[in-house]
Formats: sequence, structure tokens, C-alpha cells
Amino acid sequence: MSLNADIAAHVTQWRTQVKHLATPEAEFGKWLFVRAAGVLFGNKAGELLNLAPGRCALSVQRQLEQVDHLTGSWHCSYQVLYQAPRSTKLIVYDQERVVRCLAQVPACILYEALAYPRGLDAERFVAEVARRWAESGRIPHEIGVALGYPVKDVLGYMGLLPLQCKGCCGWQIYGDTEMAHRMRRQFVAAQSRARALLANGVDGRPAPEPEPE
Repeated sequence: MSLNADIAAHVTQWRTQVKHLATPEAEFGKWLFVRAAGVLFGNKAGELLNLAPGRCALSVQRQLEQVDHLTGSWHCSYQVLYQAPRSTKLIVYDQERVVRCLAQVPACILYEALAYPRGLDAERFVAEVARRWAESGRIPHEIGVALGYPVKDVLGYMGLLPLQCKGCCGWQIYGDTEMAHRMRRQFVAAQSRARALLANGVDGRPAPEPEPE
């Protein structure tokens, strides 16, 4: 789980800036960093987040502004998926990983059973998920593919593959049990590492103090 050099540099600078601050924006940034840790350096394709009014004493609009700013700094993407009066769902994702995950879905399922348009890239896929969610009021479970869960687990849960549930590790497992548990440990470790980075600095080392002006 090596931290991308650009992200590492930004985190060091950002941590130095917010180290002695308890502003709502600083607190929200820390929350977002931990929640998106799997995407940033846990090899996860995407993370589903919920923004609620008043989180870190910020309006949802202000939270979205912070998401836009920080995800740009962290070289990942985001898409608002669904908005209700007390909840805004969004995905923070890595475009290349989402494309690789989509490539694992059989074409007969993605384009025929689920009726997604051909030639999808990551941005168009999550935008179509958002459209369907807004139209139906129900989460399209294929979003699990963009969240980086094993494709067999997602399709098995949806009843699109003739598989039996083998257990649970934060999601229901229909494919390789060992791989699912390994991925789950990796995602959890990424969040733990994010907390350590915020506390101690990049890669567990204390963050350097700013140079005197």
C-alpha cells in the first residue's frame, strides 16, 4: 500500500496546515481522507459515502465543495449518486480501477441483462448509476462493481449468477472466500493507515514542521 508520491506530498502539506486547526473544513477533510483511504492507497476502485446536513458543522453544499477540492488534490474522481433532504450519497473513485472492474463483468450481463450502453467508461457508468437511482429511488446494486467488490460477489448477490452465498465479510460472498476476506482486510488496513498518517505523518513518520519564514 505505497502512497502515491503526489498524494504523499499533498497530505504532508495539508496535515501541516490543519495540524493546529479545528475548523469545520479541516475536520471534514480528515473524515473524508479516512473514508476514502481504500481508494487512495488500498487499491479499492471506489467508496460510497454519505453526506448529512451538519456533518462537521457544514452544510451539504459546503461539504460537496470540499469533496470537489480534495478529490482533485488526491487525483481521484467523485460523482453525486443520490440526493434526499437528509442524505446525499456519492462515490469517490479511481477511474482506471473502475474500468478494470467493469471489464470483468460478462458482456451478456452488463449490456443485456442490466442494459447498460456499450462503450462505457468509469465516468459514464457512475453517471448512469446515478440516473437509475434517481429514477427508481433504490440503489442499483451493480454499484458494487465500481466499489471494488469481487464481481462474482456482486453478481451473485443480484441473482445474475447461479451461486450460493458462502458467508459475509462486510458484504455477502458468492465467489472466492479467501480473496474476499483478504480484500476486506486490505480495505480496513487502509483506513487504519489513514488515521495513523493523520496522527503521525506520511508513512507513519512524524510530519515535518514547516520551515521558518
